[in-house]
Amino acid sequence: MDASVKDLEQLAVLDPARERVPTELEWARSQAFVERVMAGEVSGGSAHRPVGRWLAVGAATVAAGVVAAAVVPALLPGAADRAVAGWTAAPSPRTGEQVLPQARACAGNGVGGNSSTVRPSDVLLAEQRGDATLLIMRKSSGNIVECMSVGKDQLASMGLADSRPLPPPPAGTVNLETMSSTGNGDDIWSNMVGLAGPGVTGVELRLDGGRVFHASVKGGWWAAWWPGPEGGEVDRLTVLVHTSEGTTSHRPSELP
Repeated sequence: MDASVKDLEQLAVLDPARERVPTELEWARSQAFVERVMAGEVSGGSAHRPVGRWLAVGAATVAAGVVAAAVVPALLPGAADRAVAGWTAAPSPRTGEQVLPQARACAGNGVGGNSSTVRPSDVLLAEQRGDATLLIMRKSSGNIVECMSVGKDQLASMGLADSRPLPPPPAGTVNLETMSSTGNGDDIWSNMVGLAGPGVTGVELRLDGGRVFHASVKGGWWAAWWPGPEGGEVDRLTVLVHTSEGTTSHRPSELP
């Protein structure tokens, strides 16, 4: 037997999802993501793409139960440095009016199609952490995308959903649409995005190392990014979902 095959067999027993069968919903999301990739809706704007770490590899995707749309950075020198250096555990919410310049840049980057006109109402969620702006917006095609920028520099963009409406999760719950990490060395950063059902008043992330920080929740979505590799690893954090009835905690693999 080839030595590499034997090594893979030995590693297979360490796979936490080796006996797990994906649900019909997970297969449907995976197929939809592949179709978006083939249609060019998940694409990049830079040939200088850094080494990235994504959850969309083999069993790790199954273990998390999500489709991890690949973050495709348009990285400019120092942009990731400035984003990580200025990161804050609590985001500052932003309105569509406040992030119109970033939304216009996101609208024209080609991911999910281009929008010639951008209105404040197209921005579904926006936050500021230090120099970095994260936003989720609907393009004129109806596709929903996420974009991150640092000042005037676009850092990354990914498609989240096509023009078909996404049903919200049940009241008081959230799901997980994408989870990933990208970068090099001290500039590795992670990203999580999902839908929030009615009655969700807040979402926090607690890393296994003890760090706790807030996600943004607005417009039926929740999102967070942070310095570190945990978004590209399996169940290295806990998602805390707050409602008026109390708080529930979930590993990413437990979220639909």
